[in-house]
Amino acid sequence: MPSVALFSTWFLNPSQTFVWEEIRRHTRYEVEVFTARRLNADRFPYDRVHVAGPLFPVTLVSPHFDGVFRRRRFDLVHAHFGNAGTLAMRYASRFGLPLVVTYHGHDVPLLTSLDRLRPEHWRYALLGRSLLGRLTMALCASKELRELLIDIGVPEERVVVHHIGIDVAAFAPGPRDRARTRVVMIGRFVEKKGFEYGIRAFARVAGAAPGPHLTIVGDGERREKLEALVRVLGIVDRVTFAGFLAPAAVKAELARSDVLLAPSVVSAHGDRESGTIVVKEACASHVVPIGTLHGGIPEIIEDGATGYLVLERDVDALADRLARLVADPDLRARMSDAGRAKMEREYDNASRVAALEARYDEARERFAASSRSGRA
Repeated sequence: MPSVALFSTWFLNPSQTFVWEEIRRHTRYEVEVFTARRLNADRFPYDRVHVAGPLFPVTLVSPHFDGVFRRRRFDLVHAHFGNAGTLAMRYASRFGLPLVVTYHGHDVPLLTSLDRLRPEHWRYALLGRSLLGRLTMALCASKELRELLIDIGVPEERVVVHHIGIDVAAFAPGPRDRARTRVVMIGRFVEKKGFEYGIRAFARVAGAAPGPHLTIVGDGERREKLEALVRVLGIVDRVTFAGFLAPAAVKAELARSDVLLAPSVVSAHGDRESGTIVVKEACASHVVPIGTLHGGIPEIIEDGATGYLVLERDVDALADRLARLVADPDLRARMSDAGRAKMEREYDNASRVAALEARYDEARERFAASSRSGRA
């Protein structure tokens, strides 16, 4: 069976369970993981994980990785996120292997935005451009990311859209009160999530009788501002800040919710969403999403069929679509059923990993052809 060296900066953050799902669902490829730091090993028990070593953060060199690559013949190198790709590039080049990098969102605009000048991003800003020239294939979590990479200069034929899947069967609706709408927002409290626009839209609908309730799951740098906004708008009794929740608790929150607000925006520094896993999980849970025309969200939501799409920062439109759903339980039921069907049809992990393995095949064939012609 062919083997893949998979690079992930940390293995594994709970927010990146899609990496774990990919690894454990492969049927035609074996995967060994290379990471700077092992996290949550009890939750992600995988025995083929190589950790760089204690000096790696300073030296950016791993004798352990070098030894593994000398002993083990890999067929392809794959990295999740551009930052991990800059390390994967070194081994793909040294050992003559095809290189595939999955770009998820912030790792593309970071190559051109002012954020690249910040000290914590200097290494990626320096090496990220070089990585673009070494790619055998770039997998993009949305069509928008694909266009951004092409605009930066990556040859069009090397950039493909690959949607990240979810475990659809793991999500299901719980008991719900048709007469009382439960609204939820989930994510880090950062600018690109656009939560302030969701709160303002909810405030306009909160007076509906019986009144809907908004639960905000997550935490972050903008928490105080969001809490202050809730107070100013006079909806403290209608909003719950739940904080960070474990994945099982997030799943339970979705199971009892009716509507998801995903009011994402491009931040002042160019940061943006891409595949937006939470929107897929909401649809799988029979929750109707209202999202923005942003990143990969329009590829997940079919406007008017499985949810609604509005322009970024358009509070009026957000409030209008939310009011429609609050007022019409039958509409919610129709849309939620359609959303679940779309997830089963297009985003289930089994089919997405099969598609990924087909991309691996394609990358290996392309690399072999380039090597024969002297262009690898």
